[in-house]
Order: sequence, then C-alpha cells, then structure tokens
Amino acid sequence: MVQRSSACPRAAARLRFPLVSILALMAAGALPPQASADSRLDEIVVTATQREQSVRDTPAAAVVVGREDIDAIAADNVLGAVRETTGVGLIGQGVGGRKTMSLRGMDGKHTLYLVNGLRVINTDDWVGHSDFQYDWTPVDGIERIEVVRGPMSVLYGSDAVGGVINAITRRPGATWQGGVRLSARDVRGAGDGDAVGGGLHLSGALTDTLRVALSASRLRRDPFELKENPRLSEIEGSDLSAGHVLLSWQPSAAHTVDLEHRASNETRDRDQARGGVYYRDTYDIERSQSVATWRADWNGVVTQLRAWESDFDVTNKRSNGVAPTRPQSMRERGADGRVGFAVGHMQYLTVGADLRTETLRNAGLAGGKDDADFRALYVQDEIALRPDLTLTLGVRRDRHSIFGAETSPRAYLVWHASEAWTLRGGYGEGFRAPTLKQASANYEGAEGPHTFYGNANIRPETSKSWEIGAIYAANGLDWETTAFRNKVKDLITTRQIQQIGPRRFYIYDNVNNARIDGIETTLRVDLGRGFHASAGAQWLDTEDEATGSPLNGRTDHVLDARLGWRGGAWDAALRVERMGPQYVSSADRKAPAYTLVHMNLGYALNRHFRIHGGIDNLTNVRLAEKSDLFSYAETPRTLRVALHGSF
Repeated sequence: MVQRSSACPRAAARLRFPLVSILALMAAGALPPQASADSRLDEIVVTATQREQSVRDTPAAAVVVGREDIDAIAADNVLGAVRETTGVGLIGQGVGGRKTMSLRGMDGKHTLYLVNGLRVINTDDWVGHSDFQYDWTPVDGIERIEVVRGPMSVLYGSDAVGGVINAITRRPGATWQGGVRLSARDVRGAGDGDAVGGGLHLSGALTDTLRVALSASRLRRDPFELKENPRLSEIEGSDLSAGHVLLSWQPSAAHTVDLEHRASNETRDRDQARGGVYYRDTYDIERSQSVATWRADWNGVVTQLRAWESDFDVTNKRSNGVAPTRPQSMRERGADGRVGFAVGHMQYLTVGADLRTETLRNAGLAGGKDDADFRALYVQDEIALRPDLTLTLGVRRDRHSIFGAETSPRAYLVWHASEAWTLRGGYGEGFRAPTLKQASANYEGAEGPHTFYGNANIRPETSKSWEIGAIYAANGLDWETTAFRNKVKDLITTRQIQQIGPRRFYIYDNVNNARIDGIETTLRVDLGRGFHASAGAQWLDTEDEATGSPLNGRTDHVLDARLGWRGGAWDAALRVERMGPQYVSSADRKAPAYTLVHMNLGYALNRHFRIHGGIDNLTNVRLAEKSDLFSYAETPRTLRVALHGSF
C-alpha cells in the first residue's frame, strides 16, 4: 500500500461526499412530483431477491444492461458490457493489458459472477494476474446483464462482498427466432490489434412441450504491439470460441426442466522478453459448465432444485526455451434448492440451501491437489410493513470445511414516499473465504521472480456495509443517488518474510483492514425530439486502516455520460468515460486521470438487418504516454462495424 496521504486533503475529500449528496438532493427536490410513464427504473431485476422486481422496488442498488446496449457498444464480454455502468471502476492486473472491474472500490475478487443466477469459477486471486471470468457464456446468447452493487452474501455466499454481476441468457419461446452477427475492428495507426468476430443465436419449439436455444460467439483479436518496442506486446491477443445450448421441457404449465451446457475455449498470446530472450507467451484456457434445473409452482409455492458442475483449466507454453508456468485446474460440483411462498398478504418468504465442493489441482500443493466443501442455509423475508414500505430481512449460515461457520445478516428498507420519490437504505454483511492456495500450509509458488507460501492460519475476509439513497422518476427523468460505507476486516494480501538476492519471499496473510466511503449518482433524461441523455458518477474515499493510506488501484472518481438520438431508422450516441487519479503499488505518486470518448451509429436497413458502427477511444488516449504507473492498457483509436441479422 502507498503511504502518501495528508490529513487536510483527505478530510476535505470526506466533506465533499455529503456536500455532493446535499446539492443533488436540492436539485432533484425542485422537480415536479409527477410519475414517469417510461422509466428504466421499471426494468425487471431478479438477482437482488431471486424473484422478479422492478429496479425501483429492489432492496439494493441495481442496473440492467440490455441486449440493445450490448449490441450498440459491440461488447465482446461481460466486462465490456458493464464497464460504463455507474459504480464500476477498473483495476489493472499487470499482464498483457488485462484489467478487472471493481464495484464500489472493492477488489475484483470481491465481485461474484453468475450466469442465470449460478456462480461461475472466478479466477481472480487464485490464477495470478488473470481476468478469465468474463467469458463463460457466448455474448450473443445474453439477453441482459444485471449489476447489483453492495454485499449479497445472504443469497449467494462467499465472494459476493462487493456485489454481483449476473448474465442472463435468452430463453426459447414458442416460435422460432434467431439472429446472426458479423463484426470487425480496425485499430488505426497501430501495429496489429485488429479483430474479427461473429456470433449467432437460434431458439424455438421442437414439440409442444420441448424447446431449445442455441448460441455461439467467435472472436479473433491480434496482439497489440508496444510502441516503444514492436517486438513486445502491450495488449495480448485472444482467440475465443464459446457456445451454449439449453433444452427446456415443460410437461405442464407448472413444471419446467432445463438442461444446459456452456463451453468456452480461448487462447491468449503475447510477445515478451526475459533476460534478453524474446519469446511468445501463450495461455490455453478451457471453461465448461453443465446445469440441470427443475422449477415448479405448487399453487403459489415456488420451488427450484438445481445440480451443476463447472470446470476450468489453464495451461501455459513459452517459446525459445523459456520455462512456462505450471498448469492449473479448478473443479466445482454443487447442488442448491429454494422454496418461496407468501405468508398472508404482507410477507414473502424464501428459504434455500447450497452445497458445493471445489477441487484445485496445482503442483505447488501437497500431493498436487486440495479441496474444500461449502454448505449453507439461508432465509429471506420480504415484509410489506405498509403498502408503500417494504422491509427485507435475510440471514445466511455458511459452513466451510476448513474455516468453520460464517453468519451473514442483512436488513433493507424501501419506502415509496410518493409516485415520484423512493427512499431506501440498509445494512449488510459479507465474507470471502481464502483460496485453497492461500489456506494451504504446504503451498509454494516459485515460478516467477518471487516465491509465495500458503498460510494455514489465514482467516476469511469479512465486511460490514451501510447505504442510504433516493430515487426520483417523473416527466421522462430518472435520478438515483446512494451514499455508502464498506468496512472490510482481515483483507488477504501478501506479507514479505525474507529476501535472498533479487528473489523476495511472501506469505499470504490477513494484514489489513479497509474503509471505503463513497457516493454514486445517476441521471437519465428524455430531451425530446428523439434525444436522450444520461450521466453517472462515483466518488470514493478509501483508507488502509493499518497505514492511513489510500487503497491501491482505486480511482477517487469515475464518471460516465451519454448523449443519444433516435430518429426513424437511425440512432447515434456520444459516450464519455473518465477514470480519476489512482494510487498504485510501489509508487509515491498517483497515476493521472484520463478520459475516453466513443461514438456509436446505427442504421436499420429493414426489419431484419441492422448495421452498427462506431469509433472507440476517439481522441486516441494511450495510458503509457500519460504515465508509466498504469498497470493496464486501453486499446487505441479503433474503428468498428457490425452487421446484425434477425428473423
């Protein structure tokens, strides 16, 4: 952690947060209290409570990124689709331009990734410098992505400390429909970095009771050369193939059985140098997940049973005699179930249980592998105290085969003060179990320039989170603001224990507690004549409580803005992203702020074909030229075009 901080600026930063909230509330308070007829706050979210609710009713800060949004920005994966969402920051991984997302200033490892409400294997923290968790399902098969900020451990257990990202795939209907996409990107004025891709989606009924959905995506992106030395890669290349198949059988109106399988194979490659030797560094990544789900409605009592297995494998090879990193694999097997039912007219109760076993294979472990079992019970009670006031209470009891039991409570109030105004706030706790590497007394990783040891005495990270916010929706205007505080105890990091020559030796340990205060606000407005605008902002004040220093890798503010227009067959948008200054490891200064500008343009040729085009990074910002402190890279100015067909 960087120990650079003065009391006065940090005190001023803390004072800015309530001031911004007060000004925002004053501005919104001048608006007329008339209900909005068309609001993104009416979009449906299922992730926050495991049943359908509108964004304004959800006991959490949530946003939905829809299929139209994904197509317009030509997102290649989940990170690309949600990175311009309020509350999302970026943290560099220090390898090949990689970066992970940060919700409310938390590490990427504190965000839980789901597909259709089921966790996928998150490689962040157990595969060093990785960002492999964003490509578990074809992007062409995604219907929408739900982003829920704040701890969700009550429903989802370990890792949901900062929030949850849930990619929900398209379900088949009674009639056949489908789509196809062809896309290309051209990085202007740069060496390589170009990309071509495509995808398809097809779904429909095979019989009166059996339906199928198929989707596939393909992407080939060349490595991007380092300007100062074209023999090296600044951004790694990717060759990705992903597929998903869903068979849905509905023997009666009240019962549905789903069988689905998704697989994603990827090759990452880049040119590197070590000790004067240039070599090609290649990672082969394989992901797969199979799921069987039975849902039933027993006259208002809704049940779900699910069994699943997930597999992740990564291997490395390097040319010119350079030793590769060791292969690793993770296997997860699990089952879960829940039942939801109304209690009278004013309560809805959800009771669930989770079982999961994870097995890690790595030559650095004793015997080459280790495993852990997770068991959990949870209860959630949604109580309508009045027609306009809902209290959501929840508690989860997890039992880990290595670390014992953890209890995660949660309480949240949502008050619809008027047709236009909603006030909400709550408290929640979360936890994150150490990885099997971190918890192993026998683990040793010595493949790179440093050596890392596991620690049998390590403890889970735990968090306490408070938030309070307001929502306003009227006259084509949506406004949200939330102030929050996260306190994280026993953060897991590495502690240096010795140094022999240039090699340093580290042990995983609980060495820090952290505080993160912040405000996030979003405004969307219909300007008329086909124009609409939106803007979002997040301000953070972070502290490593052991040193009094800011947390590394967090920007003190993140801003996003969009001006869009739609008229007839045409639509266009101008998008702006700004990442504020950030401290980074082993530096006594901040990496500077930077701003990216993007343009979108779309045209409907007819009811079946549409062209999307645009320019990303219009001003050609290159982070390496702004500062040598950045631990990731942004793609230079890029022209892109995509043809979408549907029937």
